[in-house]
Amino acid sequence: MEEYPEEWRTPPVTLVSLVGWAEYHHLISTHLLSIQPPTNTLALPDLSKLLHPFSQEIRLIIRRVRSKSRWRNTEAGLANQTSHQNSFCRRRCFQFQSGLWRSRSAAIRPRNVKLVVVVVVNDVDDVTEDRFIALRKRAEVDSKCVVTFNPNNDSELQNSLKRLGSVFAELAITYYRDEGRRIRTRVEKKSVNAIDLHIRYCFKVAVYAEFRRDWTEALRFYEDAYHMSREMIGTSTRLPPIQRLVEIKTIAELLHFKISTLLLHGGKIKEAVTWFRQHIASYRKLVGAPEVRFLHWEWMSRQYLVFAELLETSSVSTQSISSLVLGTADRLLTQLEFHPSYYYQLSAHFLKEKRSSLELAHSMSESAHETDSSVDSIAPSVYVGQFARLLEQGDALTMQVLTDEEYTRYAIAEGKRFQDTYEIVALLKKSCESYGNLKAQRMGSFCGFQMAAEYFALGDFSNAKQHFDGVASQYRQEGWVTLLWEVLGFLRECSRKQGAVRDFVEYSLEMAALPVSSGTETQPFRFKECGPAGPPTLSLREIIHKEAFGLVSGDAGSVSVEDNNSIKINADNPLHLEIDLVSPLRAVLLASVAFHEQTIKPGISTLITVSLLSQLPMAVEIDQLEVQFNQSECNFVIVNAHRPLLAAMNDGHRVERTPSLTLVTNKWLRLTYGIKSEQSGKLECVSVIAKMGPNFTICCRAESPASMDDLPLWKFEDRMETFPTKDPALAFTSQKAAHVEEPDPQVDVTLCASGPALVGESFMVPVTVASRGHNIYSGELKINLVDVRGGGLFSPRETEPSSMDSHHVELLGVVEQEGEEESPIGSRQN
Repeated sequence: MEEYPEEWRTPPVTLVSLVGWAEYHHLISTHLLSIQPPTNTLALPDLSKLLHPFSQEIRLIIRRVRSKSRWRNTEAGLANQTSHQNSFCRRRCFQFQSGLWRSRSAAIRPRNVKLVVVVVVNDVDDVTEDRFIALRKRAEVDSKCVVTFNPNNDSELQNSLKRLGSVFAELAITYYRDEGRRIRTRVEKKSVNAIDLHIRYCFKVAVYAEFRRDWTEALRFYEDAYHMSREMIGTSTRLPPIQRLVEIKTIAELLHFKISTLLLHGGKIKEAVTWFRQHIASYRKLVGAPEVRFLHWEWMSRQYLVFAELLETSSVSTQSISSLVLGTADRLLTQLEFHPSYYYQLSAHFLKEKRSSLELAHSMSESAHETDSSVDSIAPSVYVGQFARLLEQGDALTMQVLTDEEYTRYAIAEGKRFQDTYEIVALLKKSCESYGNLKAQRMGSFCGFQMAAEYFALGDFSNAKQHFDGVASQYRQEGWVTLLWEVLGFLRECSRKQGAVRDFVEYSLEMAALPVSSGTETQPFRFKECGPAGPPTLSLREIIHKEAFGLVSGDAGSVSVEDNNSIKINADNPLHLEIDLVSPLRAVLLASVAFHEQTIKPGISTLITVSLLSQLPMAVEIDQLEVQFNQSECNFVIVNAHRPLLAAMNDGHRVERTPSLTLVTNKWLRLTYGIKSEQSGKLECVSVIAKMGPNFTICCRAESPASMDDLPLWKFEDRMETFPTKDPALAFTSQKAAHVEEPDPQVDVTLCASGPALVGESFMVPVTVASRGHNIYSGELKINLVDVRGGGLFSPRETEPSSMDSHHVELLGVVEQEGEEESPIGSRQN
């Protein structure tokens, strides 16, 4: 929208000429600009300048004002007459009136300019009524057009400024109404046969209506001019065909912009969207000549961009848009069409079409590799939508009409000056942000993918990878395998360019494990572009699988990575991958661990099944597996009998050998071994580490069969589902953790009584504690006494005095084994 001049983007503003008394021009101009609608001023030093209004000086002033501002025409002239106390003499009055009459006759009356005479006074009573009458007769103006101006009194000054503003506004409305009526009469009588002149008249009537803030009439005549511009296609031969179509499209574009602006200004968003669709439908197929096809796509892109900016800056709120969409019966309009994000996205799309067409046109141009200096002298003409060659003839410049061949070379040269890719990225970024505000994550991801692809084409792999990662996360969540394949292909290539070996291997393995069936190869890929990885087929999955494992194994035959020396895995640069419960690499390697018993006794062996599943298209040979528990002494290593033992993983761990550790696609590899724990509590399998070669390991978080989630992308695929354990019942109940019970008691306690005792007599009760197995280092002895007469229990461990005061217990000593000496211990009374 910034490409349009300001007079197209804003309503026109009334223009008033101030003649004479330059010291008051700033004061009056400031006031006129502060009122609504504002009025601009054009200052002239004295009345003599009005005698020749089309002199070189006046032409220059008007041209500068119109070229730099929004003001269109001069509507009211201002002449200043002074009366300082008694200085209003007959001679000065006669000179002023004579000059005013000559100006009125020579310049004002032929142009229908409205004249206002301002008398600068100190006191209103200084000027008699007779002099006012004489002044009005000489100037041929109404009484309201003669205004007194008192700058010395603040209250009178404000009143004078308000009167001036009111008079100027009234005369301006009268002027534009008369001018518009005069031209509208020509239009309604259809006295003009030329279509282009009819368009010009309709346009002028609409502009005059805008001056009066009559938006309804302005909209009607802009629409009339727009419809007639469409009729000019194929009927006018004034310009060569290519340039004529460019001119018609430019005029239609500007008229459409004015119409859309007025509709949105009036809050008619539904009408504006409908009008835009009709505008696009009318001109979408008018592509033009093949050599300048890029101009059409550039024009289409600009239409969507400008309308998006108009929607973005309109005062219609999102809430009112939603209610409007729900309340309309027009099913052709979608809710997205009421938001700028939709138009930013399509603007970027057509700009990409323009870039492709421009590259084709440049390659086919005969002067593609030559510098054509003749295009430097070509510039926009004074007529909208036309271009001409500037020729110097002495001190003057003339405009020469171009041929279509010259204009084509100029258009191609101008098109190559701009970097369309950066503009495309900016448009897609706006669209993505706007979709994010609307919570339209899917459309936002699509725009993010296109933006990342542009960064990739520019060689900015860091920004490309950042945006591709966000898009891939959304596509994984949605389960869009085909789109995810394309994104992962870009990510894989970005990692290769950046030398990020970990990311390269992860993206390669994820691509190889995607659910792409063999039937895809027989179907044509429905997208024109499928990224650097190619279309999603089973054969390409196998190729990527070989590349990834060829890289981790150090195979020199690995292709597509040989040109990047930083993509390598060796002893100095090993690779370790982590696969957790939410990792997209779960389809690469999934580890399930099942205890056959949920409660086990310490030191007693129980069975545990470690199951591995992979969706990689080819078999994978594992060298070693290390099963890790929260009790490190229970860890053990499973070694492939056909592979050399890797000491790095089996130091101090139990080693089990198996004839084969080969993972086949979608087939569980079940390994069952015994395990025992000497420590009570929870025994849980934490992870399973698979080692493939000396420098590559994959650590998988162990999962319980009973609570294991499905693979998201493979959930709805046509495949045979099997259980991680041979026993289906065990697969539904088993967990990756078991409870180790406390060890059984290993002591004997003997209580010996010496016999009956009398009341009040003290007697000894020997208690013998003997171990039946392991040594006893600490413990607790509790003795309960029962009163045969019926009473409470008693224990010497209690610190509070017993409720039975008649009982007295004292610990005399502890005797160790083998009859060692008695160790005296202080008494304890309860």
